Amino acid sequence: MSCLSSGILARINAQIALKEAQLDTANTALTAALGSGDVESYSFDSKEGEQATKLRSPSVLEKIVSNLENQLNRLYNRRDGRGLVNLNLRRR
Repeated sequence: MSCLSSGILARINAQIALKEAQLDTANTALTAALGSGDVESYSFDSKEGEQATKLRSPSVLEKIVSNLENQLNRLYNRRDGRGLVNLNLRRR
């Protein structure tokens, strides 16, 4: 049972859904970057318009994926009532 109010719980669940979608997108981009070799950008002109695409380097994408996974873990812990909840420090 959670001690969080229903409003806070709903916001945490919305953040979890958003972060999971972002993580899926980042993993898709990482897979594409790893399979593309050394290509970092390209452009395509269809004579009706030009389109350009840039790929992030795999190391940058790996950091983004790691950061999103850490954020999700913190959100899951907060939602499920695990981890540090309150800390009081006193000086002597």
